[in-house]
Amino acid sequence: MAGRVYTATTNLVAYTGTSATPIFYAAAASTMTMDIQAIRIGIYSGGGVSYPSNGSVLCQLARVTGTVGGGTSITSPTRIAPHNSSDIASNVSAMLDASGAAITGLTQGVNLWQQSLPFTAGANWAEWVTPGDEWRVPASGLIGLYLTASSAGTATDFAAEIVWVE
Repeated sequence: MAGRVYTATTNLVAYTGTSATPIFYAAAASTMTMDIQAIRIGIYSGGGVSYPSNGSVLCQLARVTGTVGGGTSITSPTRIAPHNSSDIASNVSAMLDASGAAITGLTQGVNLWQQSLPFTAGANWAEWVTPGDEWRVPASGLIGLYLTASSAGTATDFAAEIVWVE
């Protein structure tokens, strides 16, 4: 896929629940698509961390609907980086993570990708999509990265990265 490639990295996001919760949100620009080429997610340990015995976390990249509220803005160049340093800033109209405030107002739709991880320190997953099979977010389309834990942890943090091309 030809175009400008970018990586967005979330801050550490605390997640200690068991319901489907968005930790990342993106809105494609009204004039172009986002083709997601890779996703990475990892579990980090906070102070006083505890993990549920035999627990797992389901990570899902999904199309979403609704009017987003809350969240913390992910801005360029600190958290959105072009792979070619001479490229222009990304044209996405909004990117948020849930590090400072919960992301609200969204309804989870069709899942584009999902992976179950063991709910333990250092668990992580990275997936690169076969060229030509990227997950397309249409112009003005919305996506969210959701977590759903089988059992709640204590002081558990997550971080994610999304790589896309415009």
